[in-house]
Amino acid sequence: MGIGSFDFRAFIIFRTELPKSKFKCILDFKFSFCITIFLLYGTLGWIFFLLLILIVRIGSAFQTHSVLTGRQLTFSILVSFILLVTSISIGYMAGKLRSNVAKMREIFNNNDITFWSRDSRTGKVTVSEGNAKIYGVSREEFEKSPNLWFDSIHHEDKSILLDSLKKQESGKRTKVVYRIFRSDGQLRWVEDRGTPTFNKKGEITTVDGVLFDVTNQKKTEKHMHKMAYHDSLTELPNRNWFQSYLASTILSAKKHNGSIAIMFIDYDNFKKVNDTLGHNAGDILLKQMAIRLQSCVRKDDIVSRQGGDEFLIMLENTSAEEVEEIAARIISTMNHPYKVKGNEVFSTPSIGISFYPEGGNTAEALIERADFAMYLAKERGKNNYQFYNEELNQKMKRKLMLEVRLHKAVEHQELSVHYQPQINLTTGNLAGAEALLRWKCDLGIIGPGEFIPIAEETGLIIPIGEWVLTEACRQTSQFRQNGIDSFPVSVNISSKQLMHPHFIGRLENILNEEQADPSLLTLEITESSLLFYEDAKHNISKLRKLGVGISIDDFGVGYSSLSMIKNIEMDELKIDQSFLIDALESKRISSLLETIILIGKNLEAKVVVEGIETAQQLELLMKHNVFGQGYFYSRPLPADEFEKWYHRFYTKAKIN
Repeated sequence: MGIGSFDFRAFIIFRTELPKSKFKCILDFKFSFCITIFLLYGTLGWIFFLLLILIVRIGSAFQTHSVLTGRQLTFSILVSFILLVTSISIGYMAGKLRSNVAKMREIFNNNDITFWSRDSRTGKVTVSEGNAKIYGVSREEFEKSPNLWFDSIHHEDKSILLDSLKKQESGKRTKVVYRIFRSDGQLRWVEDRGTPTFNKKGEITTVDGVLFDVTNQKKTEKHMHKMAYHDSLTELPNRNWFQSYLASTILSAKKHNGSIAIMFIDYDNFKKVNDTLGHNAGDILLKQMAIRLQSCVRKDDIVSRQGGDEFLIMLENTSAEEVEEIAARIISTMNHPYKVKGNEVFSTPSIGISFYPEGGNTAEALIERADFAMYLAKERGKNNYQFYNEELNQKMKRKLMLEVRLHKAVEHQELSVHYQPQINLTTGNLAGAEALLRWKCDLGIIGPGEFIPIAEETGLIIPIGEWVLTEACRQTSQFRQNGIDSFPVSVNISSKQLMHPHFIGRLENILNEEQADPSLLTLEITESSLLFYEDAKHNISKLRKLGVGISIDDFGVGYSSLSMIKNIEMDELKIDQSFLIDALESKRISSLLETIILIGKNLEAKVVVEGIETAQQLELLMKHNVFGQGYFYSRPLPADEFEKWYHRFYTKAKIN
């Protein structure tokens, strides 16, 4: 029957006169029919069906409005409107459902989406294609092996996931990282996130989640960690890692009454290898040192490179005797020559040792005190080991305190230059004076034997040395203005000053500023400084051209040889006082003293013997026609007192 012949009036009357139960059945039928139409034919089918209903409803309304009462007509229109709105709503929801089903299908088939879902009741796991791809299989293969996701986990990491599952069962969200083995045996890192889903009763129905392959991220993190905590040259842990690990080890030792020993190792003469053979050779040497150190310690001991040629070793649960054995083994092993670029190289270790808890209860304190002990090892001749003790601690604290004060000593006018006269022992006349640095501060008078090494180590010897030269030149001019005949002044300089590239330029400026005569200035360098003659010979040559005298100080107690002395044209040779003291008791030493004097004279140098304190010593020297200085004539004196001494001495010399 066509739409045109449809009895709309009969349909409306039939609908309005039906019992409520039957009318509900018809409505249910229409709703179900709407959903069925949408699911079967999609959006277009649903729209067509909706238009068909509207046509039928409008047609029936026009045909039957004359036979219906006003109340029936109003009721009919209201019911039709409700049916229309309900049909539209159901169609919309059905459309959304169909869309969501399509999206879910797309998700599970998408290689880029790593979605998974686990049924809480059955335990069945459903995954997307992208999720299965991380395991190296397809979705179909994954579904055939329902336990694949768990069986693939690295055995050391299964506890991580089991703990995560417990949290999910209790309704908590989880985020864990663990390792899995792909089907091809490749190890991968994954990040797994899970979120429980609840029903109306508050029961967990499923756990949904996503999986990310974070292998590349882990590799990057590992590389960054290695860069931050490992030495790139030797592959050993670096200072940051060592300090952190030592701090955690100390916490453990506190709980279990454990013991820890720290060795601080610094290599002697390493800088010379770098300077002579190049930094590449130094790197090769450091790698060999690291390998040797590792061969000397126990399996669980930690060897770390701190920087430069400094290494640290941590030994747990050990005794002083065992630490001594290891230290002795390190020294023995390191004393064998290294092969570097075809050269045999020697670099011996100086080792400082501290213990927990005696040497401190923090990582910083233990390392610092092992460092202190290492410096003691260097002071005692290098190539040995020393233990930290409280006496050493006090010594190092004083050293640090003096270092801080020494930085401001010139500014605070705490330094002064004293002068000790040099006498011509044959004539008794003044032949010169040695300028000697003195330091007096709030701690009292600090001896040069204590503060000069600190100045050398810290580099303060350069500015302090320049100040001494300036003062000596200034006061020499002052002496002349105060009626003292000109005489040469000797000033001690260190090897660091002598080799400094700007030393000659600064000296020329000082001579010009103070209007000093270069021929009246003699620079004293120690015999041991001649070890660096090759580095200093350029400056020595310039000093000779400048007219400044050169004196070799402490001759006979240094490390040089006659072959080194022949390289330098000296003006003065100073013999150490130890020869003079021993010469009175030993004929052999007396003969040696005479030989050294003869060497100096043959080199046409002014020979000065230091440390004359008695008339007996003076008598021994007078027959050799040399010069001398010592307490027999005068102690080192401040400038104003030296002037007074000079006038007394000069008057006495005139009378005689």
